[in-house]
Amino acid sequence: MSLSSTKARLAALTRDIELRWDETRTCWRDAKSDQFDKHYMIELSAEVARAVEAINALDRLITEVRHDCE
Repeated sequence: MSLSSTKARLAALTRDIELRWDETRTCWRDAKSDQFDKHYMIELSAEVARAVEAINALDRLITEVRHDCE
């Protein structure tokens, strides 16, 4: 699996989780849902953003190494 397909899959799965969470929030609105949102969903978004940045950096590095080896 290439880095670009891995990044795309990660983004798609994260969007799916976020959409499902939005659906859940329509009927689960209390302090526990707010706590879940803060502890898991917001953190998930931040971690995925960091992972995407790391994947992009790795992709640039691999491209540079390939270029240097040619």
